Amino acid sequence: MSINLQPLNQNDDNYLNVIDLYKSAFTTAQRIPTWFLRFKLRKGKAGFNILYANDTWIGLIYTTEYKDIVLVHFFAISESYRSGGYGSKVIDSMKVTHSRKRIVLNIEQLDKREKNYPQRVKRKAFYEKNGFSSSGYIVKEPREKLEMLIFGGSISKEEIEAIYKSIFGSIIGFLLRPKIIKI
Repeated sequence: MSINLQPLNQNDDNYLNVIDLYKSAFTTAQRIPTWFLRFKLRKGKAGFNILYANDTWIGLIYTTEYKDIVLVHFFAISESYRSGGYGSKVIDSMKVTHSRKRIVLNIEQLDKREKNYPQRVKRKAFYEKNGFSSSGYIVKEPREKLEMLIFGGSISKEEIEAIYKSIFGSIIGFLLRPKIIKI
């Protein structure tokens, strides 16, 4: 099975499926407003891709790159294809495509008080099984705390701050920049 990434745009047959998956897979705290996402994706957005296994739509991934770091913002496999090994295949593909880069992503912090605690534990175990480990940092956003995981090395607080500054720019980044907390 080969994993293919195709830039998302409104003309793709799976555009609405991807938007629906995006809305169902990520909490409102994690995702940007759908209207803004649609606006940004009118003509395609670099890094926002539809995932295909051969010719079958299986999910979505949105990444940005900063120097030798790939930040995975969103990654979801369609519910009908979960537990079929597709997530691991996508990660394996990323490891090959970005072999000289570190890959980082944020997951919900493990908190036994949260309703979806078992899901959080399962998600972290999935990434650990695929070679990710804790970066040693929590990314505190306005409505939640996320643990940053990394594959391919380590990362410093300064690098994390630089990534977010690069993503948001200086002015918006000043307002939206998350707080980085050492674990």
